[in-house]
Amino acid sequence: MSSNVSTTNLNNLARVLASRADSLVLRLVRVLSTPAGRDKTLCTLQYLLIVVYTQLTRLQGIRYRRFLASVSRKIGAVLLPGETVVATLSPPDDRLSHVIKGSKALSELISDFRCFSRVVESLDLYTWGKSTWNSPPEDGIVKAAVWGQIWTITAYQWYENVAYLASKGVLRGEKFDTKQQNKWWVWSSRYWMAYIALEAVRLARVWQLKPTVTSSVDGAQKKADTLEAEALWNRQMTVNMAWAPVSYHYSLESGALSSDWLGVLGLVAGATGFRNLWRQAA
Repeated sequence: MSSNVSTTNLNNLARVLASRADSLVLRLVRVLSTPAGRDKTLCTLQYLLIVVYTQLTRLQGIRYRRFLASVSRKIGAVLLPGETVVATLSPPDDRLSHVIKGSKALSELISDFRCFSRVVESLDLYTWGKSTWNSPPEDGIVKAAVWGQIWTITAYQWYENVAYLASKGVLRGEKFDTKQQNKWWVWSSRYWMAYIALEAVRLARVWQLKPTVTSSVDGAQKKADTLEAEALWNRQMTVNMAWAPVSYHYSLESGALSSDWLGVLGLVAGATGFRNLWRQAA
């Protein structure tokens, strides 16, 4: 009798787990069905992998130094006074090394795919510009910031597209050599940084213009809409603040951030957008 009960419980648990897994997979499919959803998901994964392989590399370094210290003690114990040993040791090619190299390779592959996707989706900027022309923001400061964003992100996309296609050998010649590619990558990031600065201006103005809500006067729907707008503003500001130092890092030829900070900030920006899309896909 108890055996039948246990079997029934296991079957019920299996059905619950299968249903839960099916729900999660379908939810992920809905997120990935849009360009924005794919980019947010891949962005989150890309920078998560940077965090992973950076921390694993640090762990490998600690293990390697301990290994060298152990070898040094053992050799020192058998050497006579005045004797020395010269040896060259390399980090072991173990499972941890494979995980580090695999994580880094996957992160770079995702970055490559995202760059190519932006090349394909460049014409979306025309749609954005056209919709802004037909329905411009009412506030003058917001309108100027949005138009500035359209032009700066267009310049960013142009330089990135040329640099990316040249790096893949699509664009060839002396004008597209590695040195020139590096300059275009840097300039694309500088325009991206300008876009982020304009987004900060836009968000500051939106916050300044936000309506106040008093439950005794305003209706429930109006209050809900205002709270939703505030949540959107918080997400956009979080993403913008996370991308700001990242864009500055890439706008310098020598960079400015360590891999740790680069991974964490990119993960914050990507996960913030992904979390919202995941919630909407429920």
